[in-house]
Amino acid sequence: MKKVTIEMACSINGLIATEDGNEDFLSYRGWEIMLEFLKEYDVLIWGRKTWDNILSWGDNYLNDLKNVNIVILSKTSNPQKEFSNVTYCNSIEECLKVCENMNYEKLFISGGATVNNAFLEKGIVDSIILNYNPFILNKGIPLFKGNYFENKLKLEKVVKEKDDIVQIHYSVV
Repeated sequence: MKKVTIEMACSINGLIATEDGNEDFLSYRGWEIMLEFLKEYDVLIWGRKTWDNILSWGDNYLNDLKNVNIVILSKTSNPQKEFSNVTYCNSIEECLKVCENMNYEKLFISGGATVNNAFLEKGIVDSIILNYNPFILNKGIPLFKGNYFENKLKLEKVVKEKDDIVQIHYSVV
C-alpha cells in the first residue's frame, strides 16, 4: 500500500503564495524541512507552476534535488530543462502509474494548490503536514484549489520549528 503525504509551507491563514505566485514571505527553513522529509520518501510530486518557481530560484536549489526522484504534473509536459531525475506526467492517473512502474511506495506531494486538491479528491492522501510561517496575506493562492471535497483530519503532532514556524501533522481520517 502506498503512503501519500502532502507537505506545504503557508502563511498562518493558509495561503501558499501571493496572487502572482510569489513565495518570498516563506522562510528558507521551509525548504530545509522539505529536504529533511524527502529522505523518508521515494518521490517528490510538484505541479508545473511550483517547478517553474524552483527553476527560477537557481542552481543551489536544483543541486539540493539532484538525488531526489521528482514527478512534475503538467498538462503541457513541455520541459524547459531536461533532468535525469525528473519525469513529466499529464494527469494524476499517469503520475500514479509512473510511481507504480518505478516502485515508488512513499509519495511526497508539495504543491501547488491544484495538485494538492487533486490528490485529496482521489482519496489517497494519508497525512498532511503544514508549516505555518509567521506571516499574514489577505489575498493569495490557498493550500487547496479545485473541485469541492471534504476530509476529516486527526491531529497527530505539533512542532515548534526554527524561524517561528509551527508545524502541524494531521492524518486523514
